[in-house]
Amino acid sequence: MPTVQMRGKGTITFPAKLRSKYKLQEGEVFTIIDLGGGSFLLKPKVLDVDVLSRRIAKRIKEDNISLDELLQALDDERKTYYQDNYVRK
Repeated sequence: MPTVQMRGKGTITFPAKLRSKYKLQEGEVFTIIDLGGGSFLLKPKVLDVDVLSRRIAKRIKEDNISLDELLQALDDERKTYYQDNYVRK
């Protein structure tokens, strides 16, 4: 079982095999869950924007959407949102 050692200011280093296996990068954010009894669970924090950007990239690739088409669709959505939320009816 791999072990880690806490260093100054609470820094720990993940073993290289685990960093490689799970593609962990420097600066990655984790949620720490206190399980009680001195046990902790570290879970990579997946940011909503990361999940959303991957879904958008997948859709663009699957539907072969050009950058111009994407920008036009975003502009159309922005205009619709503005009309729906800021223009008095």
